[in-house]
Amino acid sequence: MISRKTVLFGFIVLSLTGLVIYSQTVPEKKTVYQEDFENCNFEGELLECKDGALYLDTTNSAQTGEGIWSKNVSVSPGKISWNWNGQDLDKFSLWLKVTFSDHKSIYYVAAGSMNPQSEGEYYRDQENRRRFSPSVVISGIPMNTVERDLVEDYEKYCGPAENIKIEKMSAGFGDNSTQHQNILRISDLKIYGQ
Repeated sequence: MISRKTVLFGFIVLSLTGLVIYSQTVPEKKTVYQEDFENCNFEGELLECKDGALYLDTTNSAQTGEGIWSKNVSVSPGKISWNWNGQDLDKFSLWLKVTFSDHKSIYYVAAGSMNPQSEGEYYRDQENRRRFSPSVVISGIPMNTVERDLVEDYEKYCGPAENIKIEKMSAGFGDNSTQHQNILRISDLKIYGQ
């Protein structure tokens, strides 16, 4: 007859072995796109890139303004992560927009932020007719490190995610308050493969 100690020891050894094998076979997240915000392309005098972050800093209390950063990319959607934060938040806007190859787009809007002004994408179809594709706005995203599944969000709000690619990434910053000194930041923007 096998003692309880032997059975318990065998169970522990098998569990640890299974854990080691599982950690060896589960693939790590593969980064397919990473933005370091070193060579910035943006509209607006108040936006700056520094130390791997894109930010808007209205330290003069009478100064307000906004800016938009954008970058063309061509990657398949997977998971996306970024870090955003802010200080002295009042009447501000902070959002990240992902535009797909079928002209659909999703805005991720920070908690407490005003929603973006854009209502969607105008484009020309194959017969050169002007078309409009409304944007999806997901608001209330916490100010911290964020991770979202782009495919899951796309399928939930836009339809089947077949043969789509990400074509453009944008980030919008705005300070509409003369009472506060808003500092808004985005950093560590990454897209992971499926």
